[in-house]
Amino acid sequence: MDLRAWQVLPICLLSGVVMADEALEQRVNDLEQEVQVLREQNQESAFDRISFNGFYSVGINQANNNLGYAGSTDEYDFNNLTLVGLQGDFALADSTSVTVQLVARGEDDFSPDVEWAYLKHTFDNYITVRGGKLRLPMYMYSDYLEVGYAQPWARPPEEVYGFVPFNSFVGVDGSYDFEFDNSTLTLQGFWGQSEEDGTDYDDIFGANLTWAIDDFTLRAVYGVTKITVSPTNQPDAQVLEDKNKSDFLGLGFSYDNGSLLVVSEATRATVDGGYSDVDSGYLTLAYRFGKAMPYGTVAGMKTQDDDERVDVQLPVGPGGSLVPVDSSFIYNGKRTSYSLGLRYDLLSNLAVKFDATLVNGFGDTNGLLASKVAGATEDSTTVYSIVFDGVF
Repeated sequence: MDLRAWQVLPICLLSGVVMADEALEQRVNDLEQEVQVLREQNQESAFDRISFNGFYSVGINQANNNLGYAGSTDEYDFNNLTLVGLQGDFALADSTSVTVQLVARGEDDFSPDVEWAYLKHTFDNYITVRGGKLRLPMYMYSDYLEVGYAQPWARPPEEVYGFVPFNSFVGVDGSYDFEFDNSTLTLQGFWGQSEEDGTDYDDIFGANLTWAIDDFTLRAVYGVTKITVSPTNQPDAQVLEDKNKSDFLGLGFSYDNGSLLVVSEATRATVDGGYSDVDSGYLTLAYRFGKAMPYGTVAGMKTQDDDERVDVQLPVGPGGSLVPVDSSFIYNGKRTSYSLGLRYDLLSNLAVKFDATLVNGFGDTNGLLASKVAGATEDSTTVYSIVFDGVF
């Protein structure tokens, strides 16, 4: 190599390094652009997989006395029937999703509660499994318990829907649809546990069977749990031992041809020991005249084990001393309610309902109303309600 070549070589090497740096920089820029595009695509895809919907009720009710039926008194109350709910669904994949539902009730100062929070997966054989916090599927309207717009009434019949003290549980359920020519048979099983106001409900097992054929729906459900109450829950702790078994049996029927609506449910809830075993039921008839739907409901409940009561110790003696009291005073009950109401659909997603409910038929019991146990002497009550129910 001559001297000229040695003089040119550093220039060539420097030029090569500069070109390599420029190529590397260009490559980095290209990669950054690709990452940005992928990031935007992922964000758009994530937004596509998220959906939100909600529901709300704004209501007012007042009773003609203070028997406290369905939480009503002789003072008008906006909180009792008012709530708002928001539900979010996120699709992790085509067959897997996450659902969370928050509900804020006026009676709880609108403190939001998580009613649903579960992971759902549908297998290739169409069996759907959910795990997390779920709605207890005891009633025909259990999945819509908070969604007043999906119900015909201003409030569900208290004699049936107000007896089971908890609506949600933590656990798993699974369901499968058997498709026939003109009907669908759905089998759902569930297992879990719950806690409500110091009472534990363990080993909740059950199943329900729903058959939808044309305008008819038939439903049967059976559930069992073991109840343990806190020693501070008086007098329940005196009549319930640890892990007392409780059974629930329900049968339901509905007919809806778009004009005529007939709904009925009958339930039996039993608990080992001296706690109340209750039979309940209701029948609702309604008819749609365009946007207006008047309805009438008769409902009733009665305890079935009144001859099994034992004495309990209550602090009703001088100075709050404990005195033995016949628990039939607390746990025997029967009552009947009669409701007349009108639903009017103001919009495709908003309805207003007017309802008057008369409650009587207590007999020689307190009707399982705390106010009568505490000394109220009225033998009937009437509750008036107006509620706006909407979805979005």
